[in-house]
Amino acid sequence: MPLHLSPKKFIAALLAALLALAAGSQSAAAIEFPNKPDSKNFYVDEAGLITPEDRKAVDEIALKLFVEESVPMFVVTIQSLSSYQAAGYTIEKYAQELFDHWGIGSKDRNYGILLLVSKGDRKARIELGADWGRTHDSQAQNIMDDLIIPHFKAGRFSMGILDGVRGLDAMARGLALPPRTAPWWFWPAVILSFVFMGLLIYNLFKTGRSGWAWALIAFLGVALFFMMRAAASSGGSSGGFGGGFSGGGGATGSW
Repeated sequence: MPLHLSPKKFIAALLAALLALAAGSQSAAAIEFPNKPDSKNFYVDEAGLITPEDRKAVDEIALKLFVEESVPMFVVTIQSLSSYQAAGYTIEKYAQELFDHWGIGSKDRNYGILLLVSKGDRKARIELGADWGRTHDSQAQNIMDDLIIPHFKAGRFSMGILDGVRGLDAMARGLALPPRTAPWWFWPAVILSFVFMGLLIYNLFKTGRSGWAWALIAFLGVALFFMMRAAASSGGSSGGFGGGFSGGGGATGSW
């Protein structure tokens, strides 16, 4: 049976729908996120769950993983989702949006890792960058279930976070990561630099000159050293934020 509405009821219903849509849009726009950590840290401990000693250990593990494998790993603790205007969010949705908002990882090497802990919601989430695919979800779940949640249930939040970070570090190092590639200009620049240095040294010994030419050779040597260091860390991003995005993979736990 068709539903007949008077013009007044139709207008009222339309206005109500528009108001609801506007309220939903305002709610979505009001979602907030913690600020990124500074370049020296790999954690944001808004809930105060990590001890000073374990903060240092988290930084050491994460920094080494980033330098050696170009895999950025960050830990974030918050009091609750509602404290960031995300009361209607699941921990999975909020972690994914936080991951994307920060841009963890890089577009060409999207292996970022985020461990998010919401104390008030009694929820934790491991979120993985898109290049992980979904092949490591079960391993991430094992880390969550075996290394993190048992400590959380006993109130040992800092220990659970640190054990989780250690487990995630091991998982990342066990992943068959593609080799890091140097920028396209690196090897041509190195070859030209060595050729130029060789010719310069040959000319110096042949003519017996000294002075500024040797200083130029020293300068080229230092430049090559820093070029090699830059190539060794290529594929990463400044501070671990380079436009990476979540692939939806990971694991969730509660206590």
